[in-house]
Amino acid sequence: MKCVPFKLLCIGGAITLLSIACNPKPKSDQQDHAEDKKAIVYTGADSAVLSYWDKIDMQDTAKIKDPNIGEQKLADFISALNSVSDTVADHAVARMLDKAKGNKVTFDHFIKLYEHYLYEGNSPMRNDNRYESVLRYLIKTDQLTDLEKEAYRPVYKLVQRNKVGQVAEDFSFETSDGKTQKLSDVKSKYTLLFFYDTECPHCKQMIAALKDTPQVVDLFEKKQIQMVTIEPWGDRNKWKNFQTHLAENWINGFDTESDIQKKRLYDTKASPTIYLLDADKKVILKDTELQQALQYVVQLT
Repeated sequence: MKCVPFKLLCIGGAITLLSIACNPKPKSDQQDHAEDKKAIVYTGADSAVLSYWDKIDMQDTAKIKDPNIGEQKLADFISALNSVSDTVADHAVARMLDKAKGNKVTFDHFIKLYEHYLYEGNSPMRNDNRYESVLRYLIKTDQLTDLEKEAYRPVYKLVQRNKVGQVAEDFSFETSDGKTQKLSDVKSKYTLLFFYDTECPHCKQMIAALKDTPQVVDLFEKKQIQMVTIEPWGDRNKWKNFQTHLAENWINGFDTESDIQKKRLYDTKASPTIYLLDADKKVILKDTELQQALQYVVQLT
């Protein structure tokens, strides 16, 4: 588990946030094919990411392993994926890896870089949706052995949990007054779910900022948002001793059964790990930055 450094900025600014046609008449295969071709309309951004690696020589390992060339190219590619749909991004990643797998050194190098940029807790570019595309490819490719694929399956399942729009995994926890409560029992327009480590200095900084920033305190007092802090690492004494750092009007919990870790309900590879949930406990923001979560709530309240 890693501590993630943070900086609380001024709250403010705006955040920019199928139709199914029924046709009772049977169509010929030729008509279906023609309509399918019409349905696939790529934007300029789509075409750019899909063809991004077309002119890159994956056999030139010297350039690929040069941070100023191969790594920078990948970082730019990941940024470009944010301008297209998840479906197009998934296809673009698969096309890129299909080309890279012709050279094992190149393939292995990019797989490590994908993990570094998209999954490591300290990466500002971490993105489970994008890493899911990489993992989906890895567990299907003939480039890896069955044993190598098995190593990726648990992570693949983990990144598919608590996705935006899904109901967050429910769990029970002990509250600071000795009662037992479930996440699903929390009644609030929004819930800021905050997993922390008592020994993480950045967690303490964030918690202090949340307690001392007037605009944030006002949101809590008006019941627009409920803060739920959870210590998921299983050290009751440390949790008890940490209570003085937390606000009394928050719901401060301890995972008594260590279900979050044992059942891998949430990916807490970094500390803190923050989720923003709506009134129905559906995920609005997953593994987000504190500033982003607060701006989102301020925008809507």
